[in-house]
Amino acid sequence: MTSRFPYPLTKGDKLRAFHQIKELARWHEIHLISIVDEDPTKDDLDKLSEITSSLHIIQITPVERYISLMKALVSGIPFQIAWFYSRKIHRIIKKIASEIQPDHCFCQLTRMAEYTKDLPYPKTLDYMDCFGLGMERRAAIAIGLTSFIYRLEAQRMIRYEEKAADHFDHLTIISGQDKSQFTFPAAKNIHVLSNGISEDFFTYGPKTDKKYDLVFVGNMSYLPNVESVEYLVNKILPLLNHDLSLLIAGTDPAPAVMRLGSEKVDISGWVADIRRSYAEAKLFVAPMWSGTGQQNKILEAMAMGVPCITTKVVNNAIGAGKDEEIVLAETPEEFAIAIQKLLSDPELYMKISTNAKIFVKQNFDWKQNGMILSSIFAQN
Repeated sequence: MTSRFPYPLTKGDKLRAFHQIKELARWHEIHLISIVDEDPTKDDLDKLSEITSSLHIIQITPVERYISLMKALVSGIPFQIAWFYSRKIHRIIKKIASEIQPDHCFCQLTRMAEYTKDLPYPKTLDYMDCFGLGMERRAAIAIGLTSFIYRLEAQRMIRYEEKAADHFDHLTIISGQDKSQFTFPAAKNIHVLSNGISEDFFTYGPKTDKKYDLVFVGNMSYLPNVESVEYLVNKILPLLNHDLSLLIAGTDPAPAVMRLGSEKVDISGWVADIRRSYAEAKLFVAPMWSGTGQQNKILEAMAMGVPCITTKVVNNAIGAGKDEEIVLAETPEEFAIAIQKLLSDPELYMKISTNAKIFVKQNFDWKQNGMILSSIFAQN
């Protein structure tokens, strides 16, 4: 059960869901229920039809969303949960489940927990990230009314994440760092299940010229990504050689991102094969502090041998060796020094590039992810 149709792979939750479904389909009959704003394209449906036994795409309307939000003002449930909830859809899902009679229900994200928690079957909830903490971090850097809303949502989400645990037989999350942020008793039983990297990232074939010195890739309407590229352009680039070029690639660039474009800063928007964006750049730079979970963009860049410079909080969820497989920085000056050093030292560049690729190949595997999930399901 997913809150978005898991294709195309434009967001982290869609990427995780698609690959988990693909691997679980090796041993299980998969029935997918997805909430959508609009119907997926035929090509996108075909991608999932190949690996599932049935698809149930349920459209939620703007009216349903806003009615649910208004009710949330009184009920106290997180706005994020309300945004994906509809009583009518709840009834539809119950009917689908009763017809399928599943051996196990796998619920991705707490957004879908309202639909899943009362189903009379063994259940697993994938928190994926610690969303309550993410809201707290955003509240700390926002101002005025925005900060108040984030803080309110953080309080609601932290309570909801704890209560949701009582309704599921098993819990999973993307990193040990996120697991450690939960303090409720059931948190000790959460299984850490990291993301993986597709084999084609390690074997990307086309020889590509390095048109850019730096690159950042991601869903460019997602606030932590927007904040990262603003920091990169406004705080780090001014400390560097003015001839350096930056590529910002990814779906749905926000207006704040589009305003960063210049002769040296290229905003590409959606890219059909995101591997090309990594391949066209010498370094991946991610000054991130407010996001949670595991940044798959870092793993993808490392898998393609593109040295990465990021922060300690991002690497805590990955566990790469500092100055061996990844480079860490916390201030604009530290980022600038790291960029200059890697671009001017071919031996260091090659060491980080080679070690990063080996590290990801050895530690982040979708097949292993699927096997662990399957073993969890088998316990009920």
